[in-house]
Amino acid sequence: MRYISPLLLKLILLIGEIGQILKARVTDANKPVQMLALDIVSRIATGMGKPFDKHSRLLAPPICTVCSDQKANIRALAVQTLTAIGEACVTIESMIPGIATGLESTNPLQKATLLGWALEWFKAHPEDTALDLQPWAASVVASLDDRNSDVRKNAQALLPALIASIGFDAVMQQTNSLKPASRSSATPLIQAARGAAGELAPCKATSEPKAKPAPEAKKPIPAAAAPPSPPSEPAQEQAEAKPATKLGGIRRKLPIGSRPESRAEDSEPAPKVASIKRPAAAGSKTAEAPAASPASSLLFINMNADVKKNRIAKDASRWINEGGPTRKDLADLLQSQMDPNASKELVSRLFSLDHNAVNDHITGLGMMADFYSSATENDETLETLALANLDLPLKYISIKAFEPQPNLVSKCLDVCEAVLAFLRHVNYQLTDNEALLFIPTVVGKVCVIAL
Repeated sequence: MRYISPLLLKLILLIGEIGQILKARVTDANKPVQMLALDIVSRIATGMGKPFDKHSRLLAPPICTVCSDQKANIRALAVQTLTAIGEACVTIESMIPGIATGLESTNPLQKATLLGWALEWFKAHPEDTALDLQPWAASVVASLDDRNSDVRKNAQALLPALIASIGFDAVMQQTNSLKPASRSSATPLIQAARGAAGELAPCKATSEPKAKPAPEAKKPIPAAAAPPSPPSEPAQEQAEAKPATKLGGIRRKLPIGSRPESRAEDSEPAPKVASIKRPAAAGSKTAEAPAASPASSLLFINMNADVKKNRIAKDASRWINEGGPTRKDLADLLQSQMDPNASKELVSRLFSLDHNAVNDHITGLGMMADFYSSATENDETLETLALANLDLPLKYISIKAFEPQPNLVSKCLDVCEAVLAFLRHVNYQLTDNEALLFIPTVVGKVCVIAL
């Protein structure tokens, strides 16, 4: 066994390398090792308590795959581990995306076991039905017509908790993707579960009145002494709105109402990009600005941040790369996500398959690095595009991080640096799912290089 210095051991523990090791051992082919790893995870979760939720996002997906094991005792140990994590973290919120991935499996044992565990959890913890279970909706509704009787039974029993969480209409909407025969059998089951969901609804409703007294308490205040103040506040906001658009740090703190005015003035994005880049080019970079402006202005298309949230909610944990070359399934998935949201040139470069593919990949990475560098020039259109498509370059970094070409890996790190510099510029804090897209992979790559 190779000697590891105490300092290096501390660094490994600090960056979470122990989580990656346990993740690999949880799915080990050696059954005693696998069972020991599950027991260790349970013990660590119980000892850490609530802070373990950061690690549960990483460990939940592989634990879910253990639920497909043919041996009942190993499946039972996986279920006990999920319960131990949920009780340690007080809630299963951090495990919802990982369990959603597990429910997408075609293995009937895995689906039946996970659905049964979720059903027992909500019976013992009805307050957790207030969580957002939207990532489970499609799998649960599709399981209502599964060939396996245990899957069908557990999915039907879980419907009240699902309806109490996301609402009856949201669950019914999932039947639109089913075949007509499956839809006709699933619809009555969902309608029948609507009444049972009403018994769980009060658990969720108890949290709503706590948020409502705040606006009610504000109503008598403006009625008493506010008539002179409303006219002065809009005047101050309008006076600050115009100069604030030229200062990046102030512009992010403006009221929401002032932004439509700035967008109305700049209704054409292309001229706006050109007008900002020309003064910069006149200063020092006369040759570089004309070449960068067309690529950066058209690199990404979609400006709707909700599309990004929906993508990440479904597949955040899939992009953790523990080593090895690019997986074809992830590359195909990412290409399908980028096709409607990025320029054709960028997609063709990043997913090139010809004999110069590596050079094309490096060129595409360079385009993304330039785009995020240019997005720090206080252009609201570029900033919106960059934030709305933030997950796409991060996912690409993750699938390419362990390629054998050093220049390709170096360009991946350049993109990562450009994205992080942009996020610091706009004062944006990554969500947990966004961080999960690339941080475990980058940390794992750094550990491989260091060791």
